[in-house]
Amino acid sequence: MAKLRELAPEPSGDQFQLIAQTIDPNAEVVSTRQLNGGISCRMDVLEIRMANTDSDETSRVVVRQYGPWHEKDDPHPADIEASVLDLLGKNDVAAPSLVLDQQATKIMSNRTIVTSFIDGRPKLIANDLVDWSGQLVAAVSKVHGIPLTPKIKKLVPSLYTGFERLFTRSEPTDEITQHPLGHELWQAAKNLWPKVSKTEDHLLHADYWPGNTLWNNNELIAIADWEEPRLGEPTWDIAVIVQDAACFGMDIEDAVISQHRKISGRNLMDYDFWRITVALSEMPDPGVWAAGYRALGGYPLTAKNVRDFHTDSVKKLLDRV
Repeated sequence: MAKLRELAPEPSGDQFQLIAQTIDPNAEVVSTRQLNGGISCRMDVLEIRMANTDSDETSRVVVRQYGPWHEKDDPHPADIEASVLDLLGKNDVAAPSLVLDQQATKIMSNRTIVTSFIDGRPKLIANDLVDWSGQLVAAVSKVHGIPLTPKIKKLVPSLYTGFERLFTRSEPTDEITQHPLGHELWQAAKNLWPKVSKTEDHLLHADYWPGNTLWNNNELIAIADWEEPRLGEPTWDIAVIVQDAACFGMDIEDAVISQHRKISGRNLMDYDFWRITVALSEMPDPGVWAAGYRALGGYPLTAKNVRDFHTDSVKKLLDRV
């Protein structure tokens, strides 16, 4: 997540109109706007009205276009996200619902899905840390408890596979070595890897930070952005919450761990290891997130602030292992 990727191009008015008419032949486009964020997808809200009604009522959907860097992915994240959204809906998990899949891809000429629009905003700053962390933990714990279908087992990649490649290397990746503490942190994780439990397979969001949640009136109403889920140990999602917050100067570890124990009744397996791997995935430069973090309502941090917070978190992790 540390590198920003090229987004898909801006859709044309004709493409938006075709999306609307595929949803309903009588629909007309009222307005469009691009959503903030979009590190891996370009996201546009499409407001539509049914042309054969007298009502001023409109509905909104989200057009999610995957960037060029996804072109050779197999299975493609669009297929994965569509299947995961279907599974979440069947298990009453609060998330966007799938509206269009392959039809949207034909219209946009690149991999695209259309989902329902959920009227909420990310909540990146906690006024009540216990309540905020409790809602984050409760929502993702419900995801972890979903029974896996054969389709999901086939489509969604394993969390463990990438780390097996990373920690059987003789040297860390170039991205990791670009960070002053990268080699040392990688070696610490490599030493722990043989003893890490790799038996659990649960559905993970895999990028579960508050920027990928939607809130309304201090209530978490949905988990969004499901293009890169994984199957594996649920501790990863909890470690992402804590480590990403650390990059933005927030120490929420005690609150999140306490809430997880209370809500899930499950122990966090190999927690320090998964915290370290999240910190490694943020290298070489988490400072690139600062602008997006501010745009989503976070603290007015600079790139240097984020880099310094991340480095401080890495030093503390090294002290622990």
